[in-house]
Amino acid sequence: MKQVLIVNITRMGDLVQTGTLLDRLQQEWPGAAVDLVVDRRFAPVASLLSGLREVIAVDFHELIDESRVAVKDVVSLYRDAVAWVKPLTERRYDRVINLTFNKPSALLSGLIGAPDIRGARSAWDGGLVVDNPWMAYFCDFHQFRRFNRFNLVDIYALGGSGPGTFAPLRLTISREARAWAQQMVAGTPKWIAVQAGASDAMKAWRPHLFGQALAHLSKRWEGGILFIGSQEEEAVIAEVTRVYREAGGQNPIKNMAGRTTLGQLAGLLAECRLLVTNDTGPMHIGVAAGTAVIDLSVGHVDFQETGPYGRGHWVVQPELDCAPCGFDQVCAHHACKDRLMPDLVADLIGHVLGAGPCPSKVSGARLYESGVDEDGLGTFRLKRGVESPLTAWYAAFWRRYWYEVHTGLQSNCPPPEGLPPDDSGVKEQLQRLIPQLEVACRKADEIARLVSRMSINVHELKRLQQEQGAEQERLLLMGMKTGATAPVTAAFHRQLQNDNVMGLDRLASHQARAYRSWLERVTDIDHRIFRSGAAGTDGESACSARRILIRPERQAA
Repeated sequence: MKQVLIVNITRMGDLVQTGTLLDRLQQEWPGAAVDLVVDRRFAPVASLLSGLREVIAVDFHELIDESRVAVKDVVSLYRDAVAWVKPLTERRYDRVINLTFNKPSALLSGLIGAPDIRGARSAWDGGLVVDNPWMAYFCDFHQFRRFNRFNLVDIYALGGSGPGTFAPLRLTISREARAWAQQMVAGTPKWIAVQAGASDAMKAWRPHLFGQALAHLSKRWEGGILFIGSQEEEAVIAEVTRVYREAGGQNPIKNMAGRTTLGQLAGLLAECRLLVTNDTGPMHIGVAAGTAVIDLSVGHVDFQETGPYGRGHWVVQPELDCAPCGFDQVCAHHACKDRLMPDLVADLIGHVLGAGPCPSKVSGARLYESGVDEDGLGTFRLKRGVESPLTAWYAAFWRRYWYEVHTGLQSNCPPPEGLPPDDSGVKEQLQRLIPQLEVACRKADEIARLVSRMSINVHELKRLQQEQGAEQERLLLMGMKTGATAPVTAAFHRQLQNDNVMGLDRLASHQARAYRSWLERVTDIDHRIFRSGAAGTDGESACSARRILIRPERQAA
């Protein structure tokens, strides 16, 4: 029997999003025993997941706090960690999947050990190294997130296991939780759930707009409104309710925020026709409970990454150049929240509830419907609004590219039509970049040969390294300028840093391989766009063209 350990210690939503990975592991290894290491705060969420043999809870925040305030010295902390993982090490896992990309989890993964470690683990020098191309992609796509079309659910499943048939998110809801939930909503036949708050105010729609939208809805729908969330959201719910009543809303309201266990919350959401929410952990619980979701995607969250997974959900996104903003940005205006009009949200709610058509007049926003694409992965299809042609073209291009490169399979998703909107600039860029990368590869090979000799010419080595450093900075800036090369440039930088090797000669060889991989990928991109045609008009598939140049990447680095 195969044994797998998953390490996921960050957020509630991330845990629910591992559901497809759990199914995929059973597709790969029927009967596999899967254990999960989780932060103690999220153990109740883990208990709702299907397909786990054991949930192993530990207080990681206490461990990190002790490290920061030096309650214990480093040696004592290390000894404690070794003692804690000893029983796990003795299980001899076949695979460890670390879905938390920080040093404590990386240390844990390395200490437990396995023939196949995917995700973050500790390097020999105490740094962090990421194994598996999908896990590396997860670390990189924030640099080109407008072009990313892989949901985190699929990245987890592809990286932790591999490609397979579509598997929706699901939770186990106990009979007791279902019975309790049914009792709570008895007396009103139809309910919608609403989460107006969020753990991060940056990703929450404005409370008064929630109230106005629900008031608009009340004119055509007579069901109940059920508020969910944490106790910290009471003030937000009070403001939504006040605005709702002042605007003439008459529907019955029940406030269950902070008044349920997670099991009861899942039961309540399963009883609701719809969940209207910001991007939150309960949103994923609603998806896994089988409830239709409307995700109001504002702030720094990107629904392409963390939106509701699978069929039957909707996303409203502001049509704004800066949306979504980066995680490291501080926004002074939050203008994206004002782009989502209450009547639009109310009309969409009515449509999902069967009380009206899909909104046809959309101003300042985009509407997306979730689904499953031709490769069996989650997707979002634009229904209303306008996308940037540049973003749309490169999103389709990179969706096929990464799937084919990382799986070795041909994608069934259609390629973008024709050439990219910036084709003339891209062609010129590639004509400049490829020869310079060829020179950089030769220099990297020369450095590798130089350090492999018994007697090293230190002066010559320093000169070459200085030249390489200056060229590398210039090439990175050049590679990040266009959507045709930015993703593979970010991948090169990641590969360069992923240097878990000892010795100057091995480090030089590692860097030479990184340069060679970068060149091969850029050459492949040139071939796909300008030689074989991104749309495959000359009869040769892009996947076939790729295999001439690049062999499929292995799942484990």
